[in-house]
Amino acid sequence: MEWKKRFASLNPWTGRAADAAPKSTRERLEDGFARLQNIRMVRNHLQNPEFQRDIEDRIVFRELIELELQDVDEKIERIVHAAGGEAEKLH
Repeated sequence: MEWKKRFASLNPWTGRAADAAPKSTRERLEDGFARLQNIRMVRNHLQNPEFQRDIEDRIVFRELIELELQDVDEKIERIVHAAGGEAEKLH
């Protein structure tokens, strides 16, 4: 039974266990860029413009969503910081 739990928790993108330490944004972007470059090289070699197009789209969309979430987090932090500064002035 233990092997099923371990297998189910693998991240198919990296082959690492899901509970492994998360990569930094820079590392994920570098990995994604390297994968995209590899896909483009194979696509050019095979002369097949649709080769792994769906994987390429998933990589790009995943990173765009991540960047948007980081932007929202930064905005929330600025709002909280500004509100905290105003609250301190009132005391």
